[in-house]
Amino acid sequence: MGELAERLSLLVVEAASPDGDISATARGPGDVRIGFAPGAYRRYRAAVLARQVEALATALWVRYRRRYLEIVSSWTYRDEEPEPTDEDRDFQRQLADLQVTGVSARGRVIVRSRALVSWHVEIAGEPVGSLTESEFLAELGSAVAALLADHRAKVTLLTDAVYDIGLPRAMRTAG
Repeated sequence: MGELAERLSLLVVEAASPDGDISATARGPGDVRIGFAPGAYRRYRAAVLARQVEALATALWVRYRRRYLEIVSSWTYRDEEPEPTDEDRDFQRQLADLQVTGVSARGRVIVRSRALVSWHVEIAGEPVGSLTESEFLAELGSAVAALLADHRAKVTLLTDAVYDIGLPRAMRTAG
């Protein structure tokens, strides 16, 4: 593992929901852990829970991205950044509009995002009455994992579409 990859694998950020009752930790690329304050889960209705998770995701992503860019900029010692090409501008524009979705293992939670910046969470039914806290967290965790996998796949396909990195045709058409 290279030095930059090692530094990025050690990246850890934390955030809390606006009400302070849900917390999340992101470690390295793609490991996200979510938890509730003691007794908090039982107080939520689905709509409020979804809005709190959306705000939590936004805060966590902002912190993650900020720390990621700090690590990358401290590792690179360039005096000048090269001028962006038309391809670079096209890639950044399409990346900023990238729509990704994750559906939980049992289909109870759907998480959508535009470029991992804006978030929308849908929760089927009222989870407090039908799922234990750990079952809900497993559903939410699987939806987030699916969303991050969708994001990685779409970024790879976008990178190939703009920069022609040589993905096999079967991968491009399957995406």
